[in-house]
Amino acid sequence: MVTRTQWNQVFRTAVFVHVAIVAAVLLYAVMLEVLKATLRPMPRLAGGADTQALRYIFYGLAVVAVIGVRLLNRGVFTGRPGEPYPEFLQRLSRTSIITSILCEAPAGLGLVLVFLTGAVRDFYYLLFVSLFLAFMYFPRSRAWAEIIRERYPQEDV
Repeated sequence: MVTRTQWNQVFRTAVFVHVAIVAAVLLYAVMLEVLKATLRPMPRLAGGADTQALRYIFYGLAVVAVIGVRLLNRGVFTGRPGEPYPEFLQRLSRTSIITSILCEAPAGLGLVLVFLTGAVRDFYYLLFVSLFLAFMYFPRSRAWAEIIRERYPQEDV
């Protein structure tokens, strides 16, 4: 049986990882601004490549990340019959951490796109998408408790 203290520890770990990933995304922005200030103009590693095609590819990958986040979170609610409570709690935690990583993906793609094309504006668009996803899918204690109560009414959450 999982105690309330263990539940809190698992939840806090998921929150810590999520906050660390959001901090990393914000660090991308700081790093980019430092590079912009020191490297004028921003170098383009893609050279003469078609920048519009690269933009479509990277924006498409960002859309895939958004869809992945949605599908991954939907998968938590699909029950596995007979799944013990501790295993479900670990799956919930793992899903939360993977979601956090997927939330970071658009900003990371935007940063790579800046290095390839020099288009800083695209990074900020994708940074906004990442921060929006991070806000929407931030691990919330109330939501976790609701999910657990629905699946395991006998557990004290």
